[in-house]
Amino acid sequence: RNLSRRIPIRGRGYTLAYQTCGPLACNMFALVCDTTNEAAIIDPSSYTDVEFQNMQKHLEDKDVKHIFLTHGHCDHVAGLPKVVNIWPDARLYLHDLEQENYQSATKAGQEFGIIINETLPEPTDSIQDGDYLTVGESIQLRVVHTPGHSPGHVGFVDDRPNISISSSSHDSNNNGAVIIGGDLLFRGTVGSATFLNSNFNDLMASVRRLYEEFDEESIVLSGHTTPTYLKTEAQQPVVSSSLKKSNKWFYEAKQKHGWN
Repeated sequence: RNLSRRIPIRGRGYTLAYQTCGPLACNMFALVCDTTNEAAIIDPSSYTDVEFQNMQKHLEDKDVKHIFLTHGHCDHVAGLPKVVNIWPDARLYLHDLEQENYQSATKAGQEFGIIINETLPEPTDSIQDGDYLTVGESIQLRVVHTPGHSPGHVGFVDDRPNISISSSSHDSNNNGAVIIGGDLLFRGTVGSATFLNSNFNDLMASVRRLYEEFDEESIVLSGHTTPTYLKTEAQQPVVSSSLKKSNKWFYEAKQKHGWN
């Protein structure tokens, strides 16, 4: 899928596009501020030369200043060395609890047929739950810690009110947030909790957190599969189970992770 394919959001002052890349079909996202042309790349998973060239063409004449990582798994960082070679001044953001996964990504990639030949750059910025990341004048993303698939897994969420209410169509996403959610919630399933530092109970709590904090009309842009909406996935078995768990269970999860 070409990166020029845009996500169905309107009235937020920026464009958001994605491309599915590599052997594990990982989604890479590009956000561009309409006013300043400042841009951010989320999860640079481009693996082949063609995939990387598509991204480069899409961001031609754009000011790429930020690279945001939802987590440190190999499929989400495979294109990172090439990205920093083209945009060496871009800052790289990663949660502290993802250092183990990030440092072992090159070795882990070999098990999945993902060969990363160049050294991964050191992150320049540590991100934590509740941080806000600004790109240009119109993009502000809230960092939402969503562990389970991995310890320092995060989502990047635009939860501001839509500046345009001219359309009432579902695809305009006027009521909900824009959730770039990594490998937490997919169309039809949830992320794996079978890695060495995964935790299924944390994954369920993170899923519950999305439904506690964001409108059901929120669009979910995940690390794999196509865009979906919170309300569309509410009947998934794991999602449904997490929503049925007690408030006490969720309160304890919030306390464990320091969620406000």
